Amino acid sequence: MPYQREISRDHKACVLFLLDQSFSMTEALGRSPRRKCDELALAVNRWLHNMAIRASGDEGIRDWMDVGVIGYRTDKNANPIIAPALTGPLAGRTLVSITDIGNHPARIDTTIQQIQDEETGEMLEVPSDDPIWIDPVAEGSTPMCHVLHFAHGILNQWIAEHRHSFPPMVVHISDGESQDGDPVPYAEAVRALSTSDGNVLLLNCHLSMAAEEPCLFPVSEAELSDPLAKVLLRMSSVLPEPLLRSAIAEGYAKGPGARGMAFNADMAVLIKFLDMGTRAAVPLR
Repeated sequence: MPYQREISRDHKACVLFLLDQSFSMTEALGRSPRRKCDELALAVNRWLHNMAIRASGDEGIRDWMDVGVIGYRTDKNANPIIAPALTGPLAGRTLVSITDIGNHPARIDTTIQQIQDEETGEMLEVPSDDPIWIDPVAEGSTPMCHVLHFAHGILNQWIAEHRHSFPPMVVHISDGESQDGDPVPYAEAVRALSTSDGNVLLLNCHLSMAAEEPCLFPVSEAELSDPLAKVLLRMSSVLPEPLLRSAIAEGYAKGPGARGMAFNADMAVLIKFLDMGTRAAVPLR
C-alpha cells in the first residue's frame, strides 16, 4: 500500500508551500477585518512553529523534514516573480530543514492574545512571543502555471535524493484563478512525480473575501457550482487513506474519492486545512 512510509532521519518528509502574493491578497479574508495576505502569513508562520515543536526531542529539533515556502506574483511589467518567501537567515533558500526552521526564525514578534479565564469567564490579554519566517506580500497578478512548473523542478530534484521517502506534499494557497494559462496540466505533472511510496500530493486552498460556507474535500465537480472550484478540484490529489480517515473522522470528508481542496476558506478553515492536509507528516519517529 502506498503512503505508508514512516518518516525518520533516513526517510525525510517534504512539504512545499506555494503562496499567492498577487495584489488581490490585500482584500479582507472572509469575516475578518484583516487582509488575506496577513492571515496567510500568520497561518503559515504558526504551522512552521508548530511543526518545529513536533520535531523537537531530547537532542533538539530533529532533521526529519524539509520545508519550502515559495511566493508567486508578477511585477509592474507582468513578468512572473517566483521566489522563496522565507526571510532572515533562511532567505533565498527553496528547501530548508525543519531543524534550520526551528533554530533560525527571522525575528520574534510579541503579540497580545485574548484568552478566556476558565473561572471568571473574563477575557484576559496575554503577551505571546511568536517566531516569524515569512511576511505578507501582495502585488501584481497570479502566474499559477509558472509556480507549478517551478515546484516541479524543486520536487524532481528532492525525489532524486529521497527515492524511498513518504511522497512530498504541496500546499497551494491562492485567492483567484490562474492568469498565465490553464494550470491543470502543470498540476498533473507535479502529481505525476513519485517516490517508491506513492505520488506527490497536491492540496489546493482557495481564500475567499465572501462570508460564505466553505467547501472542503469534495468528491466530484457535481458538488461545485463555481468554475474556479472545479479547476481546483481537477488540480488536487485524491486523499490517500491516512488523510482520508482523519478527514472523515472530523466530519470534513464524506468518503473515498475526496480531493485535497478547500474552496471559500476563511481563517479558521485555512488553519484546519493546513493541519489536516499535512497530518501525514506529523507522526514523526
